[in-house]
Amino acid sequence: MTVIIILLGGVLALIGATQTWVTATGFEAAHINSVQLSGQEASPVITAMALVIVAAGAALSIARHIGRWIIGIVIVLAAVTMGWVTLSVLTNPLGAVALKIAETTGTTGVEHIVPNIEVSMLPWLTIIGSLIGAVGGVLALIAGRSWPVGKTKKYDVGAQQRAQGEGPLDEIDTWDELSRGEDPT
Repeated sequence: MTVIIILLGGVLALIGATQTWVTATGFEAAHINSVQLSGQEASPVITAMALVIVAAGAALSIARHIGRWIIGIVIVLAAVTMGWVTLSVLTNPLGAVALKIAETTGTTGVEHIVPNIEVSMLPWLTIIGSLIGAVGGVLALIAGRSWPVGKTKKYDVGAQQRAQGEGPLDEIDTWDELSRGEDPT
């Protein structure tokens, strides 16, 4: 359930970050009607942290005790970073869109040429996603120790040692014994 919560938070944040957040309108230039800025254009950190949360959520499903703890910390840090950057865009939308306006209009000092700036509700979707991701990361930190460890010994060293007297060795068994430093003859 924790993995699903983390993935949900990361996906919500990613969806929010790819949409238009800020629209600047009312330019005096005839060739420019509006300038739109998505969350990932406002700050590439937002999209990167959303992807970190999604990847960490997927990795959490196969991690063991210490790995779960480390992944939980990474998720919480990524969620806090993403939320902080999103809030900075919400509190200063002109600062976020200024570079794109300067590139589009070819001017500097955009504070004086932008009469209207509209901020959509989609940054809040990213904040909700970061909050959900942070809650999932905290759950992984708290409850991750009590999760059962997989029953497989497939990748453990020495798990597939051949029992004595099983019959003749084939080529693979011979190479395996040579790799272990044993003489198969």
